[in-house]
Amino acid sequence: MVHAGLEEECAALRARVVELEARLAASESAGKGQHRAGSAPDPESELSLLRAALHTLADGVILCDQEGRLVHFNAAAEAMLGQATTDANPSDLSRYRLYLPDGVTPFPPSESPLARARRGEVTDSVEMFARSEQQPQGVSMAVSGRPIRDKDGELLGAVVVLCDIGERKRFAAERERRQRADAQRIAAEKERLRMARLLQGLLDNLDVVVWAVDPKGVCTFHDGRGSESASLTRGQLIGQNFLEIYPTDHVGRALAGNHIHVIDEGEGVIWEHWMVPVLEDDKRVSEVIGLSLNITEAHHAKKEIEAKLALIERQQEVIFNLETPVIQVWDHVLTLPMVGVVDSRRAARVTDDLLAAVSRTQARFAILDLTGVEVVDTATAGHMLNILSAVRLLGAEGIITGIRPTVAQTMVSLGLDLSRVRTLATLRDGLSFAIRRLPSR
Repeated sequence: MVHAGLEEECAALRARVVELEARLAASESAGKGQHRAGSAPDPESELSLLRAALHTLADGVILCDQEGRLVHFNAAAEAMLGQATTDANPSDLSRYRLYLPDGVTPFPPSESPLARARRGEVTDSVEMFARSEQQPQGVSMAVSGRPIRDKDGELLGAVVVLCDIGERKRFAAERERRQRADAQRIAAEKERLRMARLLQGLLDNLDVVVWAVDPKGVCTFHDGRGSESASLTRGQLIGQNFLEIYPTDHVGRALAGNHIHVIDEGEGVIWEHWMVPVLEDDKRVSEVIGLSLNITEAHHAKKEIEAKLALIERQQEVIFNLETPVIQVWDHVLTLPMVGVVDSRRAARVTDDLLAAVSRTQARFAILDLTGVEVVDTATAGHMLNILSAVRLLGAEGIITGIRPTVAQTMVSLGLDLSRVRTLATLRDGLSFAIRRLPSR
């Protein structure tokens, strides 16, 4: 609205200047021509009237002749640019402090609207910035220039109109600031609505309770589908004091500034609580925000999984004990039946168990039966040879029995040296050999 008013005022001013120019030209013609007695007005009086009218305009008006001398420099122009100069050629305005709209870069004198109008050019609303002793803070102006010509088109001078647009620019800046503030407020409001929808979606679909208490422990917010698990309606606890209705000191500790994470049980429901104190600028707790999650099903599922894992561990222990049984079949004779795959972990366990049994029973023979071993690779064969070497170091003789044809072919193809190891066809042959070699009592 203000901008439109200024534009209308500038347009009216330009129209008035054109009218005054025409009247001024008519006055000059009247002074040179012949008029009938009593029909021509007094040229001096009319010229004085025109000058007075220009001087009272709210916008600045500067007139100069063809040589650049000032014809008129009204009060509004002096208020914007400073006092008019009396030099012979002041119309280039170079002595005035004129800048581009940024208020820093000097305005090129040859490109000023007055200089261009003297060259016959027409300019409209050229933005300029001026500083003077009367206006040290500066004035933003929209300057329009027109050349003045006689009836034959000869250039007589130039006129410029200076319109103070500072108020308009301040209004535009204020409007832009308000628009930015409104945009930020609208964006913030949209973000708050989005966060509220997200929070409401969580409260409506998850088995949680979100609550808040003031510094005295009085509940100020209570919502969430999890309230049903506690036999409560949503919002039922608002206005009640948590320090009184809940005997634990968790809320009190949170109000003291501590972050709390705790699991407790109430009325058959297991809850996991998070309590976060909210601090003011002076580091005082203004409220505590809490989230309570019903983890009853998850807790029971965890207990069931832990029980199953414990059972599996016990079964694995039994399997470990059964997969490497060291059997004393005769006095000073031990046998170790191998079944399945022998890996590094199992080989280490077999070695420990067998050596402990040899040392404990003072065995003279240890029979390693491979009847249950279907596949042998380099690592498995190496494990078995290491077991027999360890037995030999304890003073007992190691015997391998029950080697299958496929296993024998594999051992030969692997190039294993079994020359120092006694091998027999079956476990029975191994037992017979060991018993015969034992000293008779």
